[in-house]
Amino acid sequence: MPPKRGQKSSGATTAKKRRAVQPTEGSQAISLDLPPVGPPAQNNGLTNIDYDKLAVAILKHSQGHNGLNVPTQEAPSVPGPTSHSADTSPKPTADPQPPSVPGPSSLQPTNSVSSSTPLLGDLLDQVFAGSLPDSPSSQSCTDRSSQGPLNNLNPVCMKLLESALSSSTSKVYRRSWNLLLKWKPDISLPVSVTDVCNFIGHLFLQNYSPSTIFSHISAISFIHKLCSISDPTQAFVTKKILKGCQAVGSRRDTRLPITATILQKLIAALEHTVSQYSLRLLLQALFLVAFHAFLRLGEITAKSVKATNCILQRSDITFKQENALLEGVQIIMRDYKTNKHHAPIIIFLQACPSSLYCPVKALHKYLALYKHTSGPLFQTMDGLPITYSVATSHLKAAIQFIGLSPDQFKGHSFRIGAATHAASLGFSDNVIQKLGRWNSDAFKHYIRIKSFHL
Repeated sequence: MPPKRGQKSSGATTAKKRRAVQPTEGSQAISLDLPPVGPPAQNNGLTNIDYDKLAVAILKHSQGHNGLNVPTQEAPSVPGPTSHSADTSPKPTADPQPPSVPGPSSLQPTNSVSSSTPLLGDLLDQVFAGSLPDSPSSQSCTDRSSQGPLNNLNPVCMKLLESALSSSTSKVYRRSWNLLLKWKPDISLPVSVTDVCNFIGHLFLQNYSPSTIFSHISAISFIHKLCSISDPTQAFVTKKILKGCQAVGSRRDTRLPITATILQKLIAALEHTVSQYSLRLLLQALFLVAFHAFLRLGEITAKSVKATNCILQRSDITFKQENALLEGVQIIMRDYKTNKHHAPIIIFLQACPSSLYCPVKALHKYLALYKHTSGPLFQTMDGLPITYSVATSHLKAAIQFIGLSPDQFKGHSFRIGAATHAASLGFSDNVIQKLGRWNSDAFKHYIRIKSFHL
């Protein structure tokens, strides 16, 4: 019916109200969560609408329904349709505010892993302990559809994937992540490109060699690829910083080979630098076997007293004798750096009865005195493994005794010397590579033969 005389038509107001809440075509119907109200107050026949509350409710719903990251603001005052919009009725001191909405910086990408450090630590422990989780990101991924291919792998494929990473590489990678977590304890997956670059700078300032830095960055890359998330190490800026690190920080390998002549002098020097007879026999056997079998010192000595399972064991040593004559010794190497397929390799050293520096005789003499049948091959009378630090300290003392610099001769000098000696005897590259268990031609960097004096 038409409005009474003296009243203004409320049609415009009703249309505004209808337009404010009418859903658009294709959208879902919305339900405004407004507080219950009593009968509408009348003001000269008009319905008083609190447009402030209406605007707040619409803003609240649009943020929750559409996922918009609109910062919380006080809704602007919406004037009423008439001159009576300036309502003199008492109002609350503060308008109700919609719940806070996180800004864009707090949102994780759809393929990111939760920033919970314990979850990251658990994942690293599982991966580098040789037991991959069923789903690396199943508990910490914000997008269930981007958890990577591990979810659908059968047990056989999971086992094959675990075998692709050798135990030694797993330990190196775990140490790399320990360094990263020590540098920034609250780091999470995916690691940002900025954090990776700054971590490279940190390692460079700590005087890590470029090759070691590359190894640490490879550990970061491995976890990201395994979890099928963006790899920050492949970013352009990361690659350029690594290249710059290599250009600026490359330094020449100053380690010199322990040649046959130097080895003989070291064995003789132990008579003067080691007073205990049993320890002297142990070190003589250790030095001779390390040289002749192309061994890394870390393969026969423990990093700590507790780390005894990943070094050469007494049970892996078998002597071959013929008519009471010692012909040789068989060494089964189970844990070594390049053993990706977890397949043991057998090394056979032939005895040289006429030589004073025969590794087979030295090893047999040492074991005849110690008489242990289990545990690490090289251990004290108390059954404790010879640690890397103990072996290198005695090597340093012997090096100094014969007048050489301990800065140039390290534990790896036995292996460098073996490759150099084999090359001087005319062994081919393929043979040297097999003798030293190298997967690449890295051994060529170790072969250092002096020029002939003409």
